[in-house]
Amino acid sequence: MAKKNYDAERKKAATALRQLGSILTKKQVCADIGPLNSAAEQCSKPAHYGANSWGYDISNLRFELSDPRKSLPAKTRNLRIELSISLNGSFDADVDDQFKDLEINIEKYVIDRDGVELKASWHFDRHIVDLTKDVPDETVDVHPLYHFQYGGAKMHPIGDRLGKTFLIDPPRLMHPPMDGILAVDFVLANYAGAVWKKLRDDSQYMNLVNEKLNQYWKPY
Repeated sequence: MAKKNYDAERKKAATALRQLGSILTKKQVCADIGPLNSAAEQCSKPAHYGANSWGYDISNLRFELSDPRKSLPAKTRNLRIELSISLNGSFDADVDDQFKDLEINIEKYVIDRDGVELKASWHFDRHIVDLTKDVPDETVDVHPLYHFQYGGAKMHPIGDRLGKTFLIDPPRLMHPPMDGILAVDFVLANYAGAVWKKLRDDSQYMNLVNEKLNQYWKPY
């Protein structure tokens, strides 16, 4: 049996990332869409899992947003969000689990009233199965296959500068898988509501999002 050629699927995914970058530029959401263009270039080639794989990295896609509402501490300004994604998928994977590796980091920065930069973060990933264990899927805590977690390793560098805040290993909250397009939509929906509402009136943007919702969320 002849091997399937997935070049068309890779090209389609790369085109979608470039279209997203163009929309974000036009709407003045991101000043630099270089991380999306770089991801599109990576997406056009097989990932390291072989000829039936695909993948890309988006490194520090930056959103400069309005001053946050209802923040603690109060009166923070200059909200900046940096989105990083690393994913590898397989074209012949189970429809409800299409990723081999998936990691998303959402890092949030603001300036407080004293001019000090503050940080918070969310981490999302596909559970890493430890094949060295007798029971590879066994974990100490509840560990959904795809999950969000507040904080994560991105908070470790400022662990001694958290004031009266107390952080421990937080719960892992089940959430459907996301690729780069859905991750961008997640950031805008939760941290840039006014911008997000305008984008939902953009048919090209919604076509990109809806296609990914049908591809990843509907089967899940």
